[in-house]
Amino acid sequence: MATLQHALLVEDSPTQALLILAELEKLSGVKVEHAVSLAAALEAISKIRFDVVFLDLTLPDSVGGETVQRFCGAAPELAVVVLTNHDDDAQAIQALEQGAQDYMLKARIDAASLSRSLRYSIHRKRAEILVREARDEALEANRQLERRMRQINCLYGVSRTLESPELPLQVAMEEAVTLIPSAWLRPETIGVRLTCLNGLLPGGYVQTKGFEETPWRLEAQVFAGSHPAGRIEICWPESRPAEGSEAFASSERELVRELARRVGQALERACVQKELVQLATTDFLTEAHNRRYFLQAVGAEIQRAGRYGRPMTLLMLDIDFFKRVNDERGHAAGDEALKAFVVLARDVLRDQDIIGRMGGEEFAVALPEAILEAGMVVAERLRVRLSQLDIPVGGGAPLRLTVSIGVAECKIKDGEGLEACLSRADAALYRAKALGRNRVELAE
Repeated sequence: MATLQHALLVEDSPTQALLILAELEKLSGVKVEHAVSLAAALEAISKIRFDVVFLDLTLPDSVGGETVQRFCGAAPELAVVVLTNHDDDAQAIQALEQGAQDYMLKARIDAASLSRSLRYSIHRKRAEILVREARDEALEANRQLERRMRQINCLYGVSRTLESPELPLQVAMEEAVTLIPSAWLRPETIGVRLTCLNGLLPGGYVQTKGFEETPWRLEAQVFAGSHPAGRIEICWPESRPAEGSEAFASSERELVRELARRVGQALERACVQKELVQLATTDFLTEAHNRRYFLQAVGAEIQRAGRYGRPMTLLMLDIDFFKRVNDERGHAAGDEALKAFVVLARDVLRDQDIIGRMGGEEFAVALPEAILEAGMVVAERLRVRLSQLDIPVGGGAPLRLTVSIGVAECKIKDGEGLEACLSRADAALYRAKALGRNRVELAE
């Protein structure tokens, strides 16, 4: 059984309409409706699904190319055959360019030509729709491919930056946040902020210039291993730039999660590296520098002081009668005493000063840019502060300790090295102990 086709004739002339309708009625399987104006035609297609429209160019409410343009704009999926009294090739081409599928002269209309035009225009419109859909699919696929390539390039750049062994973590994170906007079509409109919770970034976060928090945002939590380590936030200043039907595509959400994962890996590596450095350079009990690192760091400071003609003073310190603490109060109390001493020393010393545990209850302090007199002031301050400190320990009264200190200014101009200067400070320390302890002595 043949499918019934619906046709709409839009013709305001009663005579012309009767002639054309008479020819259309000769076609089998075609049901015809009639409208006398563009407005009536538009109302008809809103109520009935037509397969083809025979459209007169000259109507009471629209004339010429405007008629085709307005109708095809309102019904882009409908086959249109233009009817006219004028044999004008230019007008025909214009009608086709405006969306019509065929062009007929009213004087030459008969059932056969109407049948041919009806079939031709419907098939052409279907072909046009298929071509348009294929083109739109290709364009969308290309947009998705371009989007994915931007995302892949962004991930590659961020990973390469974060994994670079030459870049300090702060610099790597700053470069990473400037690379992240490149994953989107308009990177200049995007702000990125990366917050770090584990103290690895001095300021706690890095961000793109002019970053602003907005409701239009993508974000993900950053984990270093299994521990929360921060957050990545990506914000748009006003509204999300359109790159598809969704406000944020699933690939974009996945991208942000992947960026957060890679940032977390970088933070985890930095944490491990920091722990390794601490293990290699720090005394496990007191968190002062260990002997090896102290000698290395202070050796470099003495070389710098020699290059620029700057002073350097060293202190050698020994907590008095410390064996008695271990014997009478136990080693746990002795450990608490050593830790308390380092905390007190760091409170007295400057940030650039270096304290190291040389062994047991013996410590050394390097004072860059300090002459002998300044070193004496620091040593005396340490001695007095420790003698006044009550150190709480479990199972008894607080401890009171004293310290003996030897002070030596490095004779850098005479070519004296670290070992020689430490030896003079150590001799002064032993002299302080021999003279009764709890005192400061100058090196010879």
